[in-house]
Amino acid sequence: MKILIITLLFLAALLKECVPVRFEYLGVPGFVLLGEPVWLDCGYELEGNELYSVKWYKDNVEFYRYLPSDNPSALRYKLDGVYLDLERSNATHALLYKTEMQTEGMYGCEVSTEMPHFRTIKAEKELYVYVIPEGDPAIFGVMNRYPIGSAVNVTCVFGPSKPAAELTWYINGDKAPEAYVRQRQKEIYQNELETTKSRLFFVVDPSHLRQGTLSLQCTASVSLIHSKSSIELIVNDGSSGAEFLHVPHVPPGLEGPSITGSVSRYYVGDTVDVNCSSARSLEPAQLQWFVNDNEVKPEFLSQYPPTIYPDGLSSTKLGLRFRVQEDHFRSEEMRLKCTATLAKIITMTTVKTIAVGPQRTSGFQVSSNSAIGWKNVESKSLECMAILTSFLTLYLS
Repeated sequence: MKILIITLLFLAALLKECVPVRFEYLGVPGFVLLGEPVWLDCGYELEGNELYSVKWYKDNVEFYRYLPSDNPSALRYKLDGVYLDLERSNATHALLYKTEMQTEGMYGCEVSTEMPHFRTIKAEKELYVYVIPEGDPAIFGVMNRYPIGSAVNVTCVFGPSKPAAELTWYINGDKAPEAYVRQRQKEIYQNELETTKSRLFFVVDPSHLRQGTLSLQCTASVSLIHSKSSIELIVNDGSSGAEFLHVPHVPPGLEGPSITGSVSRYYVGDTVDVNCSSARSLEPAQLQWFVNDNEVKPEFLSQYPPTIYPDGLSSTKLGLRFRVQEDHFRSEEMRLKCTATLAKIITMTTVKTIAVGPQRTSGFQVSSNSAIGWKNVESKSLECMAILTSFLTLYLS
């Protein structure tokens, strides 16, 4: 009995040695708008151990330290772009009371336990700082009226912003043909801000009329990335006999994408036919496939519609299919990686509604259809001018 008790005590001590501190989540928001404050949350479980320290890093440089055994417990270090509110920071949270462009970076939390069971764990996540202009996109070059046969030549401008916007033109609510969009360009300013411009050019014909008017719409869409996670298959050449490894690249507290359809070995000439599925999320994830760190071309991808669940969450799926070539194996291994990106899309729109006048002619004419889309007062004015012209012609003759 005594031996059993000693054995149990020994096993309990051994298990205590093996119990690690672990992360439950890392609360670093994916992005923040310029100037806004941000809370950094380090969620950890000590598993019965005693806390020694919590340290926060930006790009591997320490800016905040919390040691419960010290007095004072909290200590900050000056770092460009990091505006720490020391009074409101503690063992689990750090508050940045404002942000600037230099605030952007990789934020890491490191947790250590006291001796004799000393353990240290660290997790990190990217924080992006974005800039969104207050105004909607601006449309320049619009005239008050366009006769049939005249040219519409207008430019839409949005920015400066970060990231750059994607501009889309619509005519009467329908997306403009690509042939109408003559130019797209981006101008880069300091602090990585970009202004986006797009020019729309086409000749007005009767098909462009909607109750005598022409509606031009420019929409600016800005994609604010707030999370990226990946899963990677490292596949050895089938002749080596080694099987592939799954390597997840997922911040703590998040669920990354998954890969299905893979086999244990691939030989040159085999067909890779796999699918990547994102975790459930509020916004549909954008999936990308990479082979040996090179993004896969569209002809090797299979697009699937998103899956919508009863709770309102959704997941996306992207297939990859290609035949294995010798050059796919670098140093006897091939890397297949799927990355899931979550982004919030902000959309801003400007609409211009323009009157469309009569067909352009070489001389002064008044016809029965000349008032298409014109206001009644303008039609009456034309009639009065015609009567006056006729009167003057008779009088002068």
